[in-house]
Amino acid sequence: MTNYDELIALNAQQATRIDELVNTVAMLREEVQRLKDEIATLKGQKPRPKIPPSSLEGPYSTDKQKNTSRIPRGKHPRHKKTNQLSIHSCQRIKPVDIPEGAVFKGLRKYTVQDIMLKPHNTVYELEYWRLPDGTCITGKIPINIHGHYGLTLVAYILNQYYGCRVTEDLLLTELREIGVLISGGQLHNILIENKKLFHQEKNELLPAGIAATGQVKVDDTGARHQGDNWYTTVIGNQFFTFVETTNSKSRVNFLRVLHGTDPQYLINEDTVDYIESLNSTTYLKSYLLVHGAGRLMNEAEWNQFLFEINVTTEGEVKLATEAALFASLLQRGIPKDLGVHGDDAGQFNVFVRSLCWIHEERHYRKIIPVDDTMRLAIEQVRQGIWELYKGLKEYKEAPSKAAQTLLNQKFDDLFLKNTPSPTLNKQLARTYAKKSELLRVLERPDTPLHNNGTETDAREVVVKRKVSGGTRSDEGRKCRDTFVSLKKTCIKLGISFWSYLQDRVSGIFNIPKLSTIIKQRATAQSQGP
Repeated sequence: MTNYDELIALNAQQATRIDELVNTVAMLREEVQRLKDEIATLKGQKPRPKIPPSSLEGPYSTDKQKNTSRIPRGKHPRHKKTNQLSIHSCQRIKPVDIPEGAVFKGLRKYTVQDIMLKPHNTVYELEYWRLPDGTCITGKIPINIHGHYGLTLVAYILNQYYGCRVTEDLLLTELREIGVLISGGQLHNILIENKKLFHQEKNELLPAGIAATGQVKVDDTGARHQGDNWYTTVIGNQFFTFVETTNSKSRVNFLRVLHGTDPQYLINEDTVDYIESLNSTTYLKSYLLVHGAGRLMNEAEWNQFLFEINVTTEGEVKLATEAALFASLLQRGIPKDLGVHGDDAGQFNVFVRSLCWIHEERHYRKIIPVDDTMRLAIEQVRQGIWELYKGLKEYKEAPSKAAQTLLNQKFDDLFLKNTPSPTLNKQLARTYAKKSELLRVLERPDTPLHNNGTETDAREVVVKRKVSGGTRSDEGRKCRDTFVSLKKTCIKLGISFWSYLQDRVSGIFNIPKLSTIIKQRATAQSQGP
């Protein structure tokens, strides 16, 4: 009997060991592949493509096939919207032969949409007059004409490059084939020069969007600038998207991005509170107040200040800088309870943090079961996650104390359970440690449950990088960030990006500032129907 018990215990130990080894090997393979992809990128080669499994092999394929509400491809109903079109010409066509005695019974309309894509060049003949006193006067070019390229052409170029992802080389070829006389340098200048108006409107999006809801979603993705690896931070909600590319992805960088173009550093009680919130026992709390209480500094002044008070170690500089930036943001009007929703990247762990359930569930997909028992345990946990997620969605619609208690208990029951898989148990413990961030919606029902929208916004940057490569100049990087932000914001506000570009390039401003529209939409939403 003793030998039998020993064999059972030994078998359990071996199963545990196998489970750990299988998942460790899987993790190392993933890391090796990531390093191979990075090496390939640095060599100018293509990394291994990430090809997702066929939908027929996915876990929800059965549900998709049974979904009777889906319309099969090729059988979508034809939407007749021709009555909404502006008609520019009308031609009446008679039958070829009309027999004698035929009676006219009316017209059958057949609408054909087309475009006219051709050059339209204008010569302004400026009259030149000599006055009796010997001076001269000359006619003036219309004030909305800037340079030798018309407003529609400039708007078209911006829309093709920033809105439709056409590369500069292809756009140059297209314009020349149409008949536009333009050089590569002139095209490049149209794309990046004299964009101060657009940059200013982009910078107004962030404060307006934050004020609209008090909640933002965040994400970041890799970028290439001047041959180096940079990072693009994406901030947004249902009203706006704000994109900023920098050479860092730290928490200091995120706080600077929230500041916009002019980061400020402030030392006050909020600075101390931030340091204390990190459970830090450093002397910085009192030291900063003694030497700089009430001081508001720009970046150069801040660096000089830290040098003067002998705060030079990397950790202390980082902590002091985060705290000073945080305090300055509060003074600028950013709410202390600003909701920041995203994945569990450390740089976004500031203000009131909430985490994406979709990202969290992905950890469980990566676990490799070594037998049917462990496979069943993983599937039960994943099913429990989606049941809990469904309950949280229902709670958002109708919050109640009873539902809050029940969902808290379901969370504990799911993530405190013990399974046959040590790897699964470790992941359950990691998830449980994030309980407050994952269940933030219970105290703030407006908190999102997933980060899909911001990931979609970030995909715009990724596709642009793959199509056109990295940026080569600071002005080019700034323009790419600006027009991606404006385009995605226009989409969220239901505004045609093409119409927006035409309006701004022509200087008509029939479309109000996007920040103004955001404020109007937020006010209308808060007042309800």
